[in-house]
Formats: sequence, structure tokens, C-alpha cells
Amino acid sequence: MGYQIPDWKKSIDQDKFDITTPEGKVFTIPKAEYLTGRQVEAFQTSDSREGGIYAVLDDLAPGLGEALIDVPVKYVKELVADWQKDAGIALGESSASANS
Repeated sequence: MGYQIPDWKKSIDQDKFDITTPEGKVFTIPKAEYLTGRQVEAFQTSDSREGGIYAVLDDLAPGLGEALIDVPVKYVKELVADWQKDAGIALGESSASANS
């Protein structure tokens, strides 16, 4: 038999995570468990990437990283922790290892 990968690009709203900025603007990103391998790799290497995590967030939702650049890092870390928790991923665990 085998396994057919579902069309994740037709992702439904329950597969999304909303982020509201202090100005009230809402950005929607995929739940952490629905990141592609390329996106997971971008997060894992964000410390060495130009623009850091803000560039990665901009890739997920254009304008999100820019909207958060002046937000204290404490709150950006809390945002990432809540996003991971929502997907059932422990801090420091990649989405790939959480599903194994």
C-alpha cells in the first residue's frame, strides 16, 4: 500500500495560529506542526540568519517580523512558546521530532 501525503496547502483554519500585535493587527501563521522542513530549518538556524527570527516570521506571514521588531524579546519568546505549546511541541523540540 503506501502513504499519500495530504494536500496541506489547502489547510483549514484549525491548522492556523493567529498572532495579534499591540496595534491590533492580526497575522496568521501555520501551526508549528504544519511547518515544512524548510521552515523548520529556517527556525533552527535563525540565530545565524540575517534578520534572525524576525526574517523567519516575515517568511511565514509577510510583515509579522517587521511588526514585532520593536516588541521586547521576552514577548516574542512567549509568542513562540505559546505557538509551540498549541501544537503540542515542547520547547527546544522540533516539529519533526514531536511527531515521532
